[in-house]
Amino acid sequence: MRHRTKKILKITGITLVSIVVLVTAVIAVAINFVFTPEKLTPVVLKVANQNLNAKLDMKSVELTFFSTFPRFGVKLTDGSLVSKSIRDSLWQRTDSLLTFKRAIVVVDVADYLRAKKISLNRLRLDSINLYAYKGKDGVANWDIVASDTVAETDTTSTGPIASEIDIRRIVVRHATVTYDDRETRVFANLWDANLKLSAHLKRGHSMLALDFDNKNIFFWQDGELLAHRIASRLKTEIEFNRAQRTIALHDALLDVNGVELDLKGSVRRDTVAKALDVDLQYGLHAPSLERVLHMIPESVVKKEEVSAQGDVTLNGIVKGLYGKDRMPMITLKVLIDKASAKYARLPYGIDEFKADFFGQVDLSKQKPSYLDLKIFHFKGAHTDILADAKVTDLLGDPDITLNTQSTIDLTALAQTFPLQEGVSIEGNVDADLRLRCRLSSIKKKDLGRIKALGKLNMTRLALRDKNKDFEFTSDASLRFFGNDVLGAQAQIKNIVLHSPQLNSTVEQLSASIKTTNPQDTTRIATVRCQVNANKLKASMSDSLLLFCGKTNATVHLQPAENKPTQPQVQLTLEADTLFCRLGDNRLGMDKAGIRLKAKQVKDSIWIPQGTVGFNRLFVRTPMSSLPIRVQKTAVSVGNRTITLHNATMRIGRSDLTASGSIHNLYAAMRRNKMLKANLSLTSRNLNCNQLIRAISFPQDTTQIETETDTTSTPLKLFVIPKNIDFELQTNLKRVRYGKMVFTNVHGAVDVRNQAIHLKELGMEGLGATMNTTLIYQARKPQSGYAGFDFKLHNINIGKLVDFIPSLDTIVPMLRSFQGKVEFNVSAESALDSCLNLKIPTLRSAIHVEGDSLVLLDGETFAEISKKFLFKNKERNLIDSISVNISVADGNVTVYPFVIEMDRYRAAVGGTQDLDMNFNYHISILKSPIPFKLGLNISGNLDKMKFGMGKAKYKDAVTPVEIHKVDSTIVKMGEQIVRDFRRVMRR
Repeated sequence: MRHRTKKILKITGITLVSIVVLVTAVIAVAINFVFTPEKLTPVVLKVANQNLNAKLDMKSVELTFFSTFPRFGVKLTDGSLVSKSIRDSLWQRTDSLLTFKRAIVVVDVADYLRAKKISLNRLRLDSINLYAYKGKDGVANWDIVASDTVAETDTTSTGPIASEIDIRRIVVRHATVTYDDRETRVFANLWDANLKLSAHLKRGHSMLALDFDNKNIFFWQDGELLAHRIASRLKTEIEFNRAQRTIALHDALLDVNGVELDLKGSVRRDTVAKALDVDLQYGLHAPSLERVLHMIPESVVKKEEVSAQGDVTLNGIVKGLYGKDRMPMITLKVLIDKASAKYARLPYGIDEFKADFFGQVDLSKQKPSYLDLKIFHFKGAHTDILADAKVTDLLGDPDITLNTQSTIDLTALAQTFPLQEGVSIEGNVDADLRLRCRLSSIKKKDLGRIKALGKLNMTRLALRDKNKDFEFTSDASLRFFGNDVLGAQAQIKNIVLHSPQLNSTVEQLSASIKTTNPQDTTRIATVRCQVNANKLKASMSDSLLLFCGKTNATVHLQPAENKPTQPQVQLTLEADTLFCRLGDNRLGMDKAGIRLKAKQVKDSIWIPQGTVGFNRLFVRTPMSSLPIRVQKTAVSVGNRTITLHNATMRIGRSDLTASGSIHNLYAAMRRNKMLKANLSLTSRNLNCNQLIRAISFPQDTTQIETETDTTSTPLKLFVIPKNIDFELQTNLKRVRYGKMVFTNVHGAVDVRNQAIHLKELGMEGLGATMNTTLIYQARKPQSGYAGFDFKLHNINIGKLVDFIPSLDTIVPMLRSFQGKVEFNVSAESALDSCLNLKIPTLRSAIHVEGDSLVLLDGETFAEISKKFLFKNKERNLIDSISVNISVADGNVTVYPFVIEMDRYRAAVGGTQDLDMNFNYHISILKSPIPFKLGLNISGNLDKMKFGMGKAKYKDAVTPVEIHKVDSTIVKMGEQIVRDFRRVMRR
């Protein structure tokens, strides 16, 4: 019998295992080979898009079993849902309803087949972005259920789809929810929200358990920011009553920034008003003074053991209709009476604390919105604070009233509360103030309508927070004497403010404020403030530093001339020393005087206008190693423009006098915006060598300033800043460049597109008169570009090579001539890092013309004279010469030209490359020899070959042919000029 039982069990076990294995194998085959994501995804998307008024897209739809054992599930990956309810195509941001990274759904199909019960075992959503939008016309992007075009059937015969719905677990992680309701003008945003939900839904009655939290709530209403930086958590049970259309909250606990509130009430659908009828009550969870003290931010006060007593009430309601143009009313009541407290291990405590506050906000503006602090009384630690305050017309133009009589010992208070490590407070405050103003007066800068009376004294006040790198110390005495207007006197000593954003120190400051003409409410009240300060210093991070020595200033706040409701500020300031650092730019003034008038064009934008004068000005920028020193002058400021009036400055050994305007200086220095200028410049001496070195080597401040004109420091390519657009008119008496000195330089100069354009400058130099057009451009220090058009009148040939050293390579024959010529050259070329022309990139057209020249007796001429039986002389006079030369693609072409000397007339021409390999020909057109000869010269300067032959150029130097060549060279030069001028186009 036992043996038979074992056999039956064995067979049964084997059968069951076989069935399990078989079922598992079938499921595995079905999941991996039949219902694969590649097959399921298009089917699911097709069915969904046919039944939704939306476009659903997903990366994959996967059938799961083993990861959701023992039930089947569906895994969705990288999905997006775009609504078509607003527009069918050309979708915008408002149409994107939902995106998610991953979703898993597990449903019990057996429950539905057996009892028509929908059982959702698990729903998990990760990284959701939900954008719920409703337009002004009431159309919402979440209305995506497609309308049924088939005639409606009698639903009473078919019955409900399900008898009940059982949701066992819904988990949402890291969701961002945006609600944009243009109909009610509400915008809300939930960041990093998480949700856990379970529910049991029946036809008439449903229950739901919810646990929700998020890191930040952002809420706007009618363009006003009402909530920000609010972390919350809600844990509650919710009851749905379908018959009464009511949602009720049970045992709800709401946590707002660490403050726990009990919440109860209901939300009911009002079908008549087409809105939600909200009726909620909230109150502090387990109210006590201890819990109130724990509401103090932990960044300031430690949460330590405290013994407290007293009556504490904190509650409020949210009641009213929520719908189109309707918002519920919110109230808050705080009442603390007969309260006292003391932290353990601290010498002082709170002897008496009383507060009575009530606030009411009705966003629909059906009832008044206001805040009312009836009393705030704190006594203890040598401190007695008594205050009351009220703000009426909260959603309109708030009317603020504050009264206080307080004596505060901050040193003792620091031993009353367990401040965090690094936080300390010291000093004494004595206040007896009565203040009343409207918020519009502050926003509109109508400060004269602030009514203040009383005093405020601060003695050895010190507030420090080492954790946030903050410190404030001061001794101050303020007196307010304007019962109906703003009037005050202030005496402040040794102010020190230190923070990561702003640092400021003032050794001494006194101020008096007086208001006139407050009766006319259609105009800004006139306020006059007289300020005397000594050693004022302020800085913002590492970008801005300001220092004033002894300073006297008068500030007038008055109505603008054309708009009396707009403020206008007039500033008169005198300072013996003024220094400013903006980034790496430094500016210093000696005996500065400022008279400015500023108009407000936007909330934080003021446009100044006036004059700034000084005895001496010192400017240093990182773009140059040389400082700019300006002599006594005054500049005008207005409309984002600085106007110079004969401002004389020195930059190293150069002097300049500038008149004109500079635009957008602050934006250029602070935000690298375009700096524009239109200036007229005059100078007695301009040393380009030193200026170029100062720009090329901006760090070598000492060396550049001490270098002399004869210093052999090589020039370096200098980069023109991107944000410069200058138009200059120059009149320069003396200019040094290299070893050359030019005088009477005059003409226009443009600087833009990282280029300098000399526009037909006239000048004298090298013993000649010159007209110069030049463009220099460098975007990086390794390479640049130059284009020029020089016209030199009556210049010595020997000095041409000093002026253009590359000519010695391009036209080596010039070394064989003496005398003065007319020299015209148009060229463009790339530059190397040492400002030298890159000869292979050179394109040029050259014309040289002169008479009474001397051909020097050299080795080459001696060989030529031997061939033609010239009378060899030390100085061989040439009647006239006119040469055209072109340079392109690394080749130099000398067009045939006529040269007459002694009894001979010859035509010379040929070509050469930039390696000095040449091929020239000389045709003898007139000589004592009764026939015409030709001489071919080839090779290079080290090894020349001479050969006799026919005269090739006997027909190439006729007047017609010479005119053709002249025209060709002129046109080539004009084309080169047009090409390089394109660099300056805006």
